[in-house]
Parts: sequence; structure tokens; C-alpha cells
Amino acid sequence: MTDDVDDDLDATFELLADRRRRAVLQVLRTAPRGALELSALVDAVATECGEDPDALASALHERHLPKLDDADVVEFDREDGVVTYDSHPLVERCLDVVQSYRSDEWMRGSSKPESK
Repeated sequence: MTDDVDDDLDATFELLADRRRRAVLQVLRTAPRGALELSALVDAVATECGEDPDALASALHERHLPKLDDADVVEFDREDGVVTYDSHPLVERCLDVVQSYRSDEWMRGSSKPESK
């Protein structure tokens, strides 16, 4: 692998390391035109993560959305209060793996080592 590929992987894994950011992207992937108003996004992510929307709103607004925006994975329009996701190939592949990992089909096919 080249250094650029490794750098891209490192950056993508860092972005997706937080479950809230993964939830933001999962929600936006299924949103019409990949865009949602911030309040709707907060509610959907709070439901996905099992968190209080009021507490989550600040974390998304101040930390997670700017990080995703800085990485050019989402467009966070603070003025209009809209977040837009336009498919990012490496992020998409990683999110597909996450969905596969969570699926019942994957769980039935996995084998966990027996504890001794």
C-alpha cells in the first residue's frame, strides 16, 4: 500500500471511530438527497445511539459535525442548519462493513471462540 492509501484509511477510521459520527452518516445515507435539518438529524442520531437529544445536540454541533465537515465527508451549513452527505467511496465501504457486522445474518454465521 502507498502512504496516501494508508493515510486515507487512517483518516477514515478515525472519523468512523465514534459511534455518533457513524450514526450521523448512517442516518444521512438514507435521508432524501442525503440532507437533513440539524434538529431532525439530532433526533434520529439520538434514537440510533440511545442518547438524550438535548445532550447530543451540543456534541454534534460543536465537535462531531465540524470534524466530518473538515474532512469533506459532510457539508455542515451552520447558517441554514442543514447537514448534507454526498457519498464518499471509502466511507461508504466502511459503513457497509459496519452494517454487515451488525446484521443478524452475520451474527448467525460468526463463530465465537469458546471460553475455557
